[in-house]
Amino acid sequence: MEERKEPSESVQESQELERIRELEEKVSKLEQTARLINQRYVDLQREFEYLKERYRKDVEELKRYGHERFALELLELVDNFERAFDYSGEDVEGLRKGFDLIYREFLRILEKYGITPIELEGKEFDPYLAEAVDRDYNPDVPENTIVRVERKGYRIYDRVLRPARVVVSYAEEEIT
Repeated sequence: MEERKEPSESVQESQELERIRELEEKVSKLEQTARLINQRYVDLQREFEYLKERYRKDVEELKRYGHERFALELLELVDNFERAFDYSGEDVEGLRKGFDLIYREFLRILEKYGITPIELEGKEFDPYLAEAVDRDYNPDVPENTIVRVERKGYRIYDRVLRPARVVVSYAEEEIT
């Protein structure tokens, strides 16, 4: 005996099979999309590793050769010193003028790279800009005033590159 299916059961089965085919197709498309996304992720990871290595090499090169222009300008000063030594002879005044020119050129190069002297003489002592290496009794100036700079300090842009070494006044004579 063969079981006869009702027409509604057959339609229902057909709809279910169609639905299963649609779902299988969607799963297949989603699997393909997942493979593409995974491959893109692998590609991006590889590219990221490459960029990290390139960045590391660039930073290393910058550390090693970043001051090349500065060095070339300093070599010009070395050349000027060598010419001054060759020329020196007996002309002391000419030698002095030559060294003065070299000194001013040197300061110009430093300034070009943001390095400037910190002018402190006659100003109030600031421990962020200077290091007090001595004190001097001087009733004519306010206490804690810089009366002499032993070694100039320098800034690089807005940061202290090297603090100055200074002598600071005190107003009342100390009994020792």
